[in-house]
This record gives sequence, structure tokens and C-alpha cells, in this order.
Amino acid sequence: MTSAPSSALIEAYLQKRAMLVRYFTGRTRNAEQAEDIVQALYLKIERLPPDYAADNPTAFLFRAGTHILLNEIRTRRRAHDRDQAWTSSQSDQMGDELVAPMPSPEAAVSARQQLQAALCALEELPPRTQDIFRLHRLERLTQAEVAQRLSLSKSSVEKHLYAALKHLVARLGP
Repeated sequence: MTSAPSSALIEAYLQKRAMLVRYFTGRTRNAEQAEDIVQALYLKIERLPPDYAADNPTAFLFRAGTHILLNEIRTRRRAHDRDQAWTSSQSDQMGDELVAPMPSPEAAVSARQQLQAALCALEELPPRTQDIFRLHRLERLTQAEVAQRLSLSKSSVEKHLYAALKHLVARLGP
């Protein structure tokens, strides 16, 4: 359970919040990210014991916020490096272009067979259900967009999609 905002740090936070947002907006060049950092800072200081005392609350807030920013930068850098390593391990480089490796002949045949089975199972459905499924899953329309395009209620679209998915899972497995 959290205590009321009575600590000196929370009081300093409330007084300096706008300044903290401006400071981190300047550092990140992104107002949304700055707001996220300042919010994370509040959550951090709010979890401190009520009797926690900082010699200089303002300096503490800026230093703690900077640590949050640095942790975010490190996290993003690690994720980027990890993604780059995975991409380079899964593809080949031809000039400046990345080229995905060709699947094995067995994997290609298996994928074609799975696709054919899915298409056959889809053809077993009523035409309206097929249309709704194709628009939603293959053309990536939202349920609301499908409903509008076909002059149906969103609930009707949901029922058709449920029926299609239930049928496909029954025929093809999970």
C-alpha cells in the first residue's frame, strides 16, 4: 500500500515536474519519452520509504531520472544488437541487401502442403464466412472495416470469424 505524497522527494517532484519534463525532452528530443521517464521517476521515488531523506532532493530527481534514461538507452541498444545479430545469422548479405536463405526442399514442400490444406478447409466454409475471413486475415482489415465493407454488424463479423477459426482448428489442428 502506498503512502500519501508527503515525503520531501515527492514534494520536490511535484514542484519540479514541469522542469524535469523539459529537461528530459531536451535530452531525448522526444516529449513522450520524457513524460515516460518522469512518470517512471515518480514510481521509483514513490516506492522509497517515507522517511527516506536526500541531501538535495532536486539533484536526486535529476540524477535518478538520468539513470532511468541511461537504462532505457542500454536496453534499446541491447535489443538492437540482439536483433541485428539474429538478422545477420538468419540471412545472407549481397551487396547492401539482406537476402533470406532459401528454405530446405522439405520445408518448402511442407509449407505448400499446409497452405493447400488451409485453402481446402477454408473452401468448406459458407461463402460469406470465407469472404469475412479473407478480408480480416489476409487483407488485414479490422473487424469494424470488414463490417462496414460488407454492410454487417461487427457482432456478425465476430461470429463468422469465430466459426471460421473453429473450423480451421478442427480441420488443421492448433
